[in-house]
Amino acid sequence: MTRRLNRICLLALLAAVLAATTAAQQAKPIANWVNLNQLVAGSEIRVTLATGKTMRGFVQRVTAESLAINATTSQEMLSRQDIRRVELKKPGHRGRNTLIGLAIGTGAGLAIGAGVDAKSGPGVMFPDLGKVVFSSAGVLLGALPTGGWRDVFRAP
Repeated sequence: MTRRLNRICLLALLAAVLAATTAAQQAKPIANWVNLNQLVAGSEIRVTLATGKTMRGFVQRVTAESLAINATTSQEMLSRQDIRRVELKKPGHRGRNTLIGLAIGTGAGLAIGAGVDAKSGPGVMFPDLGKVVFSSAGVLLGALPTGGWRDVFRAP
């Protein structure tokens, strides 16, 4: 019974860590058009229009009433009232961040697994099962990609 309770607690802990990581990665919406002035010409952006269409391209120019981008196939001048959301592509540190996450996840999983294995009694069929399972789970959680897109503007 105690072993089962320990496993449930450890799984709850892993779920809480995953939920906290996901919550930390979510960006808060920004409803101020002036924030687009921080965009540097050539920055990669993704624009969602009022029609639901999404465009990807590079910033060309921002004015008080419009946004000019170099889209994949053409140059587009988008009116402020037609834009619902603008997102900026985050810098690419995915490889480095993934390696750091793998190392932390493996270490944490190995430590949790060692604790579980230490509590198991004699005659257990797989004495290192905790270390194998939890370090593997840590590797998978640590390998979740980082980066992506950050909200710069979202219409109210």
